Amino acid sequence: MVIFGRGTSIAKRKVLLAIFLTTVFISILYVNAGEQRKSLCSCSESILDASQYTQQTNGHFLSVVQRRPCHLRQYNMEDTVSCLDRLSSIDPSAEGQQRNKFHIAFVGDSRIRIQYLSFLKLIPDYDRNSKMDPTAKHKDADMVSPMFGDLLISFRWRPLIAGKVVDDLIRWIDILDNGIHRSKNSSDYPPDVLIIGMASWDMLQQEGDDHLWYQDGVQGLVPLLQKLMFHDKDVLAATSSDVRHRKIIWLNQYTTFDFFADNGGANRVVYKEKLQHYNQIVRQILRGSGITVWDSGDVIAEEAVRACKLHHRYERVKDYMSVAYINCKDYIHAGYVALQQMTQLLYNDVCNN
Repeated sequence: MVIFGRGTSIAKRKVLLAIFLTTVFISILYVNAGEQRKSLCSCSESILDASQYTQQTNGHFLSVVQRRPCHLRQYNMEDTVSCLDRLSSIDPSAEGQQRNKFHIAFVGDSRIRIQYLSFLKLIPDYDRNSKMDPTAKHKDADMVSPMFGDLLISFRWRPLIAGKVVDDLIRWIDILDNGIHRSKNSSDYPPDVLIIGMASWDMLQQEGDDHLWYQDGVQGLVPLLQKLMFHDKDVLAATSSDVRHRKIIWLNQYTTFDFFADNGGANRVVYKEKLQHYNQIVRQILRGSGITVWDSGDVIAEEAVRACKLHHRYERVKDYMSVAYINCKDYIHAGYVALQQMTQLLYNDVCNN
């Protein structure tokens, strides 16, 4: 390989040589990093709990539970298909019997709804049967795929800490207690994975010491969530280390944009410090319950807030810019880019085990 041609000056040769050697060095580092990444195991324990991954080096995470470096997978549709095949396969605990449909339920407010829609984007549309009105934001939705063993992924519009969400949990527990394995009504089918979260609507509707109302509401949900999660076990004696029949994830409230936008002054009621207080209440109540508190996406939301702050300060807002990608005018919901990163965390948590 010819690097230098005739007539090339000494200074220019030195520059070209430096560039060539730097390129070779970077290529070697890239290859070595790729090989090292392949040799690392996938992060599979407590991925959604930020406190379980205290350090990050060279793109790798140090897991407190696994006690060794691990890496997160970047899930695509092919990976998703493999995951769904495993989830809908024969249940080894059923002595070779075909398992019932695997149900992933998203229950909560609009933040849960956009997480539900983001989760569906990585599931191929082979035979998906969706029952959802795209124009109706405050309604339930179902997605069923017979190809994946009647996989059911549902959304339940439950914006308040009390009310319908309590009815859902009681109904699911009653179905389990009575040994009903299948139900024609998909909303009655107990979920194997439950992603739940709500707070903003309680803030908007309650006055005064609304955190006390919210605190009482969360405390009232815990026994029902544990009964669903540790079914057929003594809930009072169950600990977070016990084998869970179902996985329950509580989605934290994300950091919000505190500048005032055209939202009718609602962010005078829903703001950063208040959301952080609610998050502290939830973490304190759920500690040791076995319910996963999903807060590893907080840093992504905070970075989105910082980017929007810079965007408003240094850039002109263009009419043609898609608010779905940045959502800088939205003081509660994450934009598309941040949401996709959070969805990757959820897929790693559900599929890596």
